[in-house]
Amino acid sequence: MTQRRTLVLAFVWAFLVVFSVHFVDFQGSVPRFRAASRGGVLLDVSPAFTADTIYKRLSDYGEEGRQSHSRRNVTVDLILPLSLLPFLFLLIFNALASLQINRLLRALLLSFSFAYVFLDFAENAAVLALLVRYPERMDLVAMILPYVTLVKRVASLLALFVPLAIFGFRFLRGKFQTLRVSV
Repeated sequence: MTQRRTLVLAFVWAFLVVFSVHFVDFQGSVPRFRAASRGGVLLDVSPAFTADTIYKRLSDYGEEGRQSHSRRNVTVDLILPLSLLPFLFLLIFNALASLQINRLLRALLLSFSFAYVFLDFAENAAVLALLVRYPERMDLVAMILPYVTLVKRVASLLALFVPLAIFGFRFLRGKFQTLRVSV
């Protein structure tokens, strides 16, 4: 199987998983959580920056919402990042294929997709700890959680947009070289 075909298949798989999780109603999906929590917002969707705000949200979820969030964290929220990992890795791998850069920079760029998954798992573990121990407070975990979420988001955006920028630059460079040759 060619690298391009593998990348396309990884994209299709990632897209189907992301779409299903966010728009199809099943155990662990976002729509099911919203219904169970009476419109609650997942802690990893919109971070709260104080322990009191996090615990207010946990309280507002209700018992059914907290259980739904817990189930989601040990099922769908493991499958989702693992489904994105092959696509994100193959995307940057293919973007870097023709670039002549030093090994350290290459390794750093290739690590973004793994950093995203690692941070997502750390975020899930923190959320699960808060949910399992609720109503007991774990203020340190609650205070760290939004920052893990932000760094995870940065890693995911870098994993997606750095290779897209490289592809865009290569495309534009090719167009300018074509223009220069024809002039």
